[in-house]
Amino acid sequence: MSPKDGTYESRLEKLLQKAPLSNATLVLADQDLSKSGGSFAGLSVNAVAAASTRLSIPLCSYSRQSTASDYEWRRRWEEAYITLKFQPGRLAELARRALIIARGFATIRAALEKAPADKTPSRLLATILGRPDSADKLAQYGMGDQSRLTIVPKEGNWDNRRASLFLGYWLWNSILRYPGLLANEVAAASHLNLGIKVFKGPQVQALFQKAVYRGPFADRQDPRWWRTALDEILGAADVADGLELVRARVDKRAKRSSCSVEPADSAGYYCPILEHPVSLKSSRGSLPWFPRGADLTRVCSTCLDSYGPWLGV
Repeated sequence: MSPKDGTYESRLEKLLQKAPLSNATLVLADQDLSKSGGSFAGLSVNAVAAASTRLSIPLCSYSRQSTASDYEWRRRWEEAYITLKFQPGRLAELARRALIIARGFATIRAALEKAPADKTPSRLLATILGRPDSADKLAQYGMGDQSRLTIVPKEGNWDNRRASLFLGYWLWNSILRYPGLLANEVAAASHLNLGIKVFKGPQVQALFQKAVYRGPFADRQDPRWWRTALDEILGAADVADGLELVRARVDKRAKRSSCSVEPADSAGYYCPILEHPVSLKSSRGSLPWFPRGADLTRVCSTCLDSYGPWLGV
């Protein structure tokens, strides 16, 4: 292919429409493509993202940098592709997660085939997730991200490929990533007022099994829990928090959550920078860096001085 054949985006688009790539369900690209040779010298992941978006093919990028975990939280939640962590020697793990993502997008697209075309993006995603009562909370995650408007149906019909692309990015980069509607392991333990080791115990896990998220991109090795479902379990047991429930049914010596800044305080929230539990007193929330619906996500006070400019503080 000659360099005169057009921009990187147009050339990539042509390649992805030819066999054997024409049936691609996911594109996986290195974050550092600047060393690409031949007619693609100087290629960037943004060019790949542009071509993938035009063809409505999901894109995952990965970073080989040693600071990949630090880069994780710095990514903007509005990014139109998914970034995965990659550690040398763990290629199988990268492939495993890429497969989960490809299947997740396929699940969303299949659900769209049956979805009515008169729903807002938040109500549409709530229906796909089997949680129609969560539409209002989902809408909060979409505030400020105008890219979701691109999935509005034309003449009563969804562009299912394009809609699944943007709904999938929204779900992965925002809703699953920032605790609020859903909570990761640390955030769920913090919300329940349980020490993380206590929450990981098999008997305790069984207590909250009904709250486990099983929708698109669900990962047994990196699970999520529905926050409202956790609260419903506590309400049904007539207890104040998870600690009271666990002490009554599993271990009366179970330890409460502990704030990573002030260990004497219970936590309740989650800091995405340190990936630690934090208390309301020792953290700050409602930052422009995070989607509005992520009300369990707060930055601990020790991180604010270092990362304030990044966070818009």
